[in-house]
Amino acid sequence: MKARPTRVVSVGVLTCALVLTGCSKDTTASPSERSPASTSGTPSTTTGSVTTSAGDELRGRSGAFTVVPPEGWTEATDKATGVADIDLVLLSSKKVGAFANNLVVTSTAGDQSVLDDELAKGRQQLGAAGRTVSSAPDRSVSGSTAVGFTTTFEQQGIKVLARSYGVARAGRIYLLTLSSSQADATHAMAEFDELLSTWAWT
Repeated sequence: MKARPTRVVSVGVLTCALVLTGCSKDTTASPSERSPASTSGTPSTTTGSVTTSAGDELRGRSGAFTVVPPEGWTEATDKATGVADIDLVLLSSKKVGAFANNLVVTSTAGDQSVLDDELAKGRQQLGAAGRTVSSAPDRSVSGSTAVGFTTTFEQQGIKVLARSYGVARAGRIYLLTLSSSQADATHAMAEFDELLSTWAWT
């Protein structure tokens, strides 16, 4: 049996965390003690960070990459509590459908097989939780291929679309989860692609 990292963040937990990140009315939630598929009591972030200007390069906590967020996005990494291995959290200052587009990135030790297992488990857990799960087109993260899936659901009366991607590089795995209101899904993906075009491994 192959060894597995003990702190790989469940895609299900990560998806829930970013959903509450975008909801303004739930800023006091506590870390979840429930299963990864839980959709309540998960971590949240607030919009208290200073808005970044276009061209401001940000470095993930791991030190493994830098990105330039889209104009009007804030860094909210320090406000994401209760999720292990948080590397970077970015939050749009604009809301569509009462929800702010956001990106949560985690990283931990692991290889492609661990990443594949996590993505498969995440799809299964989210599907079992009643969410619609479908494939998402691959994305390039500074020369590394990221694979993932899309989930759609309603949370706190808000129709949400989340895209979860995973990439393995240099003995680590990175989970990138983008969420938006379903009404702003196309714009959110354009902002995500803009951000990925600036991603640089260090």
